[in-house]
Amino acid sequence: MKKLALPLLIILSLYLGCSKKEEPQKAETKFSTAFDSTEIKTVPITDGSLSSVNLKYTLGKGSEYNYRLTSITNDEQSITADTTIEQKVYQALTYLLKVVVKDIDKDGVMEIEFTFTNVKLDAKGNGKTITYQSGQALTGEDKTNFADYEALLNNSFTGRVTSKGDIIEFFRTDRIANRLLELKGLKDSVSLEEKKLLQQQIADGALRPLLSQIFRKLPDGTVKKDSSWSQTNPLAKLPFFDMTNTLHFTILSYDKFNNDNLAVIDAGLTSTYKISERAKQAKVQVNSPSYKGEGKIYFNLSKGLVQKSKTNLYLNLEMSMMAPSRKGGMQKVTQRQSTKTTNILELL
Repeated sequence: MKKLALPLLIILSLYLGCSKKEEPQKAETKFSTAFDSTEIKTVPITDGSLSSVNLKYTLGKGSEYNYRLTSITNDEQSITADTTIEQKVYQALTYLLKVVVKDIDKDGVMEIEFTFTNVKLDAKGNGKTITYQSGQALTGEDKTNFADYEALLNNSFTGRVTSKGDIIEFFRTDRIANRLLELKGLKDSVSLEEKKLLQQQIADGALRPLLSQIFRKLPDGTVKKDSSWSQTNPLAKLPFFDMTNTLHFTILSYDKFNNDNLAVIDAGLTSTYKISERAKQAKVQVNSPSYKGEGKIYFNLSKGLVQKSKTNLYLNLEMSMMAPSRKGGMQKVTQRQSTKTTNILELL
C-alpha cells in the first residue's frame, strides 16, 4: 500500500453434480466486510453443568467455516529536533477468509484449506485518504501498491493444525508468491532460491500471524473457571532492542450463546526488553519501551472453535540520539511512537 506513516520503529494472512437431470448450482454466500466490534450477548451458565473443560479444536472433516478478521490501527508519531514533525495515521484492514477441513489424521492433526475471498482497506494520514476493495479493477501504480493483498485473493493454500491450535506448517503458498512477483513485475527476475525464501516469508510473516487469530494455542488437559495459563513467544529481535512477549489467559466464565456453550477467556500480554549492542554502539537511548495487551476470547465449546475475539495491543516507544544539525554542530533527535491496534475476529 502507499506509505502513510513515518518510518516505523517496529514493524510489528465446485461441486457441480452431473446426472441425467442437472441440479441447480448452489449460490455462493456473500459476506460483508462491515465488522462488529461489540461483545457477544451471552447468558451465564449457573447450573454447574460445566465444571471443567478440555479446550480443543474439533472441526469435522469436510466442514466449512467463514471468518472476518479486522485489524484497526491508530498510530501517532513525532520527531523532535530543531523542529517537530508530527503525524497521525488510521488504518482499518478487513479480510474475509474461508476455512475448509480437508482431512484429519489419526493424531487429530487437521489439514485445512484456507482461501482469502475479500480484502478491504481504509487508511487516512498525511492529508491523504487511501481505499482498496478487492474485486475492483486496478491500473498503473495501484497494482504495485496493493500487490500484497491482491496476491492473497482466491489463491488457496493449505495448513496443518493440531487440535490444540499449533500451526505446524503451510503448503501451496507458491501461488501467492508467484502472483505477488507478477504484480510487482519481478516474475522472471528472481531465482528459485529467492522464490523459496519469499514463500517462507509469506508463510511466517503474513499468513501465520493472521491465522493465529483463528487458531490460538490452547492449554493441555482440562481447565476450570478461574484457571490461568501463559505462553511465551520466541524472542523478537528488533533494530535497537530485543523483546520477549508473554500471553496470559484466564477462564472468566462459561456462558450460553444461542444453543452453544462458550468459554469466555480473558487475554492479556506483557513484555520485557533488553537494549541491543547495536543501540549501545550507535549511542541510541531507548527509553522504557512498553508493549502490552488486553482483550476477550469467546471459545465455542459446542463447535470446538473460536466464535469471536477482540484484543487490543498498545505500543509506546521513545528513542533519542545525537545527530548533525542543519545549523551546524550536533543536536538531540527524539522519536516517539504511540500505537493502538485492535484485532476483531468474527465467525460468520
